[in-house]
Amino acid sequence: MIRNRKHLKLLSIMAAVIIASSTITTQGKVLAATDNSKDSSVETKDNSKAVYFQSFENDLDNWTGRNADIVVDSSKYKDGTKSLKITNREETWHGPMIDFTDILEKGQAYHFTAYVMYDDPKGLDKQTFNLQFQNEVNESTKYVTIGSVTAEKGKWAKIEGDYRIPKRDIVTKYAMDIEMAYKPKDQTEDSDKVDFYIDGVTVEKCDMPEKDFQRNLKSISDQYKDYFPIGAAIYPDLLYDDIHPEFIAHQYNAIVGGNCMKVDALQPTEGNFYWNDADILRDYAKENNMIFRGHTLLWHSQVPDWFFQDKNNPEKPASRELLMERMKTHISTVVNHYKDDVDYWDVVNEVLSDKEGLRRNDENSKWASIIGDVDGDGYDDDFIELAFRYAKEANPKGKLIINDYGLESSKRKTDEMYNLVKRLLQKGVPIDGIGLQMHVSMYSPDAQVVKENMDKLASLKEFKKDGDFVLQVTEMDMSMYSGSGEQMKEPTKEILAQQAAQYKRLFDVFKEEKKQGNLDLVMLWGNSDDDTWLDNFPVHNRLDAPMLFDRDLNAKPAYYALVDPSKVDIYKQSVKAINDTPKIAENADSKWSMVKAFDVNTFIENTDGATAKVKTMWDKDNLYVLANVKDKTVSDKDSVTFYVDNGNGGAIKYNVGRNDGSNSESAKCKSDNDGYEVQWKLPLKEIKDFNPEIGGKIGFDIKVEDQDSNGLNSTVVWNDYSGIAPEVKNFGQIQLDGKVKYVEAKKGTPNMDGEIDEVWNTANSFNTDLKVEGSDAAKAKVRTLWDENYLYALLEVKDSNLNKDSDKDHEQDSVEVFIDENNARTPSYDGDDAQYRVNFENKQSGGGNRNMDKFKSATKVTGDGYIVEVAIPLQNKAAVNQFLGFDAQVNNAEDGKRIGVTMWSDPTGMTWSTVSNVGNIKLVD
Repeated sequence: MIRNRKHLKLLSIMAAVIIASSTITTQGKVLAATDNSKDSSVETKDNSKAVYFQSFENDLDNWTGRNADIVVDSSKYKDGTKSLKITNREETWHGPMIDFTDILEKGQAYHFTAYVMYDDPKGLDKQTFNLQFQNEVNESTKYVTIGSVTAEKGKWAKIEGDYRIPKRDIVTKYAMDIEMAYKPKDQTEDSDKVDFYIDGVTVEKCDMPEKDFQRNLKSISDQYKDYFPIGAAIYPDLLYDDIHPEFIAHQYNAIVGGNCMKVDALQPTEGNFYWNDADILRDYAKENNMIFRGHTLLWHSQVPDWFFQDKNNPEKPASRELLMERMKTHISTVVNHYKDDVDYWDVVNEVLSDKEGLRRNDENSKWASIIGDVDGDGYDDDFIELAFRYAKEANPKGKLIINDYGLESSKRKTDEMYNLVKRLLQKGVPIDGIGLQMHVSMYSPDAQVVKENMDKLASLKEFKKDGDFVLQVTEMDMSMYSGSGEQMKEPTKEILAQQAAQYKRLFDVFKEEKKQGNLDLVMLWGNSDDDTWLDNFPVHNRLDAPMLFDRDLNAKPAYYALVDPSKVDIYKQSVKAINDTPKIAENADSKWSMVKAFDVNTFIENTDGATAKVKTMWDKDNLYVLANVKDKTVSDKDSVTFYVDNGNGGAIKYNVGRNDGSNSESAKCKSDNDGYEVQWKLPLKEIKDFNPEIGGKIGFDIKVEDQDSNGLNSTVVWNDYSGIAPEVKNFGQIQLDGKVKYVEAKKGTPNMDGEIDEVWNTANSFNTDLKVEGSDAAKAKVRTLWDENYLYALLEVKDSNLNKDSDKDHEQDSVEVFIDENNARTPSYDGDDAQYRVNFENKQSGGGNRNMDKFKSATKVTGDGYIVEVAIPLQNKAAVNQFLGFDAQVNNAEDGKRIGVTMWSDPTGMTWSTVSNVGNIKLVD
């Protein structure tokens, strides 16, 4: 799993506690009180109802500093004449703390209030503070944030929250602290270390519903008992609260430790193993007859520094022999400790690079660089082979998994994992399966991409001698955010409906993979929304809702989408129809090549069968639809049905059979090798009171029925998966859009020298006019040419201040070109998609499936900017009338930072990861 910020915090704090104190109350210095000038913002308050009140008028009470110094101070105050000042802070969590163990009652709910203020010159104009509880349980600590406030510099801000003290006897201490929004130590800045003040700390009893779960709700694991076990990642502290142990045992039949079985947790110092937390999970799994996964024996992250250091000199790296010895000792000891109690081991985790090949030193992995190519076969993946052999030797019965993220969505990573595991299996390495982490969002990946990647990885079973090779979904969660650029939002009804639809599509894939004998387990990375690593990651102070159950342990729409779709409010998808007029003819108009397809692949009958890719256009008279149905089981009864809201409470319904032929002016059907193609047009006058214009919306759905000799084999729809046939109220929407970006490229081969040859003067041009980022954005005039082997582009950039100070290529003055050779506009890069970047000094970089061996570029600095000339290699010979997906981008840099981005076509700025919104180039003579 990607590093869990939430729980790494726990580890760093525990480390500090061990160093500074034998108890949770890590002590800072208590300084003598100061007597400075008084603040005029005095506020009095009746605290007669308070269980606890402290305004620091007399003393510190039992407040202490957590790796910080505290002092009663009279220079600033909110109530009375004094406050508590916190100084000498080095990390965000350093601050004041009070032990409430002997003050507050177990099982009682309280409302907590405090005031916080900072005026430190190092501080930002606004900074966030958290009110947090710490519960000490069995030598470990659970941290719960109960309130948060964003304070303005120099002003007192009220922070408050409700919290019920756990009533279980095993909770031995509970304390409250106030700290700044968490950041890892290596990301902490001076503004995170400011001095601050607190005052007016009040605790009052309150009414707060006790959390419980839907005990009569059938468990998700029971609902899927005919397919695969469904489990959850948990942490030992969850098993000590008042309700989660019952809830987890009720809903799931498998568990995995979130952090407690990683290397740093099990062997923090050499030869000293800590088993307590992992044993707790092992025992819980046994008591509840659950599958128990071990995560993870080897990883590049959360490994103690000593593991890679020389025994006598920590400044020197460990030798190959020493690292191999340590790896074997750790794996053998851990696997032997748990023997048959662990059903599956993630032996190695996240060994693939985010760039290409194996993860190496530049991505914080030292395994390959130190161990290297031991057997001399030309590959330095021997650390992986050794890890599996050590694990198998320690427990011959254990099932051993290689685990990684991105396999569900990245073709590049899938191909690299396939090649890696194939090579190792052919050497007899005991790999029993591949774990796909499946950290996804409600926006992506596309279910069809997931299925294709899983199918490829599952085909590795042919290289396993006994054929016993499986896939597992190991860490699934589904963020409601599209990425780190989104700020905090509430999980609205619409958002939860969209999430439910995506969960259903992916679980349909899982069910089909199980039917094919490929998948045997699905694990969720968390049990409910109240315990997810995605809270505050990757964006601080942003909560997420990625699980099947909400923060109150109630089933969300995603749960019902997996077990009873009729109970779900259907999310209304929206797609754009471009403004153009295709011909309805025997062969589909070439204009369709410019349109992005959407998938019709949500099953309402069965989980395998015909699916379709659909495109739409419109003009003032008609709506046009092109459906390419993938269906290799031929039947006369195969059909596509189009549904359109008639604007009068009903639906226009039009059915086209596979063998209806081409005898209609409004519809054509033609079979091909993969299935059949349907063209259809609807006169827009059939929609009551509809005015066709850009921005207009049309209610729409599609159903594809796949028949075989036994009758109906499967049914898929685009939007309404709640019943047998789409209903008007659940139709998706087609939004009428404008023209697409389009240019014709003439045939010609320029000299690659950075000069504007005569042939360039014959080329059509276009500009990067779309501002995607920043206000000071450089632009380029772009021209394109082509021959059989290359697409050529010339970019003339206007930028008077050239800069390449950043060590990040995309933050230098540079241009980027993107190509989608088959113009499929897939949501993630497929095999023909590439990104090429060239800075003004001709430094090349990029991403996707680029071919740097054949890529050519030349640059020239001009009086008002620079010229970049590129030759983009094509995988297949180009031909006249072919459409290519293409985009151009200009990065504008200043003082080592990117300050602006302009594009030709894609307004999202996400072209580095998807070619969905690129423009179109048509190759002409």
